[in-house]
Amino acid sequence: MTFSTERYVEIASGHITNRGRADKVSNLPSLIGDTKDLHELYHSWYTFDEDIKRHLNGKNSISSFKGVYYLDKIILDLDKKNLSDSDFLSFVRFFVNTELRDDLEIKEEHIQIWFSGTGFHIIIPNLFGFTPSITLPFSVKSTLQDVFPDCDIIYDGSRLIRASFSYNKKSGLFKVPLSLIELNKMTFDEIQKYATTVPADINLDKYEFDNVTPYLKQYLKLKSDKHIQSATIKRSAFDIDPTTVVTCMQSVLSKSPVPGERNDSMMRLAAWMRRNGLPQEVVIQTLAQWSGNESEAISTTKSEFEKGYNYWCDDEIMSKHCDPKCIYFKRKDYSMALESAETLAEKFVVFVKKGISEKAFNFKDIYNINYNFWVLPGELVIILGDTGMGKSTYVSNLCAMLRNHRIMYLSLENNWHMTYKRFCQIVQGYTHDEVMKYHDELDNVDDLYSLFDHISFGHMSPDIDKLQETVAYQKPHIVVVDTTDEMHVKNVHNEFDRMNQIIVKLKEIATNQDCIVLAVHHVNKDAARNGIVNLHSAKGTSTVVQKADKVLTINGDEQHSDRMLYSEKNRDGGKLKMMFEFDKKHMLFKQKLAPNTGDYS
Repeated sequence: MTFSTERYVEIASGHITNRGRADKVSNLPSLIGDTKDLHELYHSWYTFDEDIKRHLNGKNSISSFKGVYYLDKIILDLDKKNLSDSDFLSFVRFFVNTELRDDLEIKEEHIQIWFSGTGFHIIIPNLFGFTPSITLPFSVKSTLQDVFPDCDIIYDGSRLIRASFSYNKKSGLFKVPLSLIELNKMTFDEIQKYATTVPADINLDKYEFDNVTPYLKQYLKLKSDKHIQSATIKRSAFDIDPTTVVTCMQSVLSKSPVPGERNDSMMRLAAWMRRNGLPQEVVIQTLAQWSGNESEAISTTKSEFEKGYNYWCDDEIMSKHCDPKCIYFKRKDYSMALESAETLAEKFVVFVKKGISEKAFNFKDIYNINYNFWVLPGELVIILGDTGMGKSTYVSNLCAMLRNHRIMYLSLENNWHMTYKRFCQIVQGYTHDEVMKYHDELDNVDDLYSLFDHISFGHMSPDIDKLQETVAYQKPHIVVVDTTDEMHVKNVHNEFDRMNQIIVKLKEIATNQDCIVLAVHHVNKDAARNGIVNLHSAKGTSTVVQKADKVLTINGDEQHSDRMLYSEKNRDGGKLKMMFEFDKKHMLFKQKLAPNTGDYS
């Protein structure tokens, strides 16, 4: 956001749904009104030129706006979710002190901290060098969801944010600024007490950033304008006509380094050239010319020749450039997957410090249970249940609650409009008729889907190899396959063989792409006939449960609403047992607590 008098924002006054008019950013203080009025005020996350006024004339939303978006400030949203007050405050302090200041080296004067009345808004200047463009929201979202995975994803072009110093009707508090010292010293109760009042004379000019030169450009993705340069590296292109042997590495060498992947790509290129018998000096010269960084080329090459690292077809970098004409394409056997203890140690440190917090989830954090049940990246989770038990609906409920995770959801049995409608029901608590009614009557439906905009959907049944390629490019935290029966496998016609290959490949995707795979799977005829689903109920061979890290079953009576979720298998950890009420009218799985004990553990 910019506070230039030439910029405009969309305004929602009194309630977030009262939107559809534009005003100058400089008028925001007067729009907040007298604090005694307890007035709520929201404005658009982006700013605009006068085109927004013409667009909103007769419309009620900027969702179809085709003009230029502007961005001077970046507002990061941290929600409390199910954390306790103290845990939430600790999380915010870690985010500011460690992730922003230590890891990204953002200067203290470039960090503004606002308590929004319930959560926190952290405001920084445009340190990434985003430029005005009609496609700016795509660039911003692609960049910020990778750099700040713990923040809510609020970067689409029509999103609104609570205005500074405005009232929060939900909490009865105001959105107020905090210094870094206040954030680190005050308790959550003290912050809430501080937010009960605001200054009588509001001056937003003091919260301006003055002419900040972007210094995080290396993280920029999906550039919004052609004149933006992705890197300041001088390099020489290699004009390569790829052969059919390790085509992926030839493809990497023929293109510019990808921001954020240059060093990893150099390590693979060095290993590939060493294995082909090229001398160390030739490898150094090639990598220096490709990357434009001679010192990094020297250190990478020396490390490769000293320790002899090997990479294989399912490696994260190599799999992105996999080519069907490569002689290793079918069997993926360029190299055996061997790693040293040192490599495993380095990977495990990253996994513990970052991988778990970014990609894993704990049932204890989202349900009322008194024990941990973690689902970790690299795990394949099979969900079993007979027809009518609501296994797909349960997985949808679970994904809707995982707001901080990027989810790729393949809904292969339902059409797109049924999938969308059910998610609207789940996040809003609406009936079928209410969803249809609101989409027919409302001019702006942004708020109806905003609670599941962390999910990208697919409805065409993919080939299993194509799925692996897509996951490598998209890098989701969680992949949902609903159901495994709908996946394609080329040139395999025996049903058992086909299912075995699907399950094996899904496990490979989870492991090699470092993500969680949730796979909804049908039960066999015996389980369908008996009405009891257990570890031996999976359709197909024993490969299904052998490859799975976790097997969750859903049992119940189709004529009644009670459902039991139970972990029949957990490769690393204890059992999970939970009771739910399946509310089919609203497509909700509502947790039920046992009398007196408060849980079903």
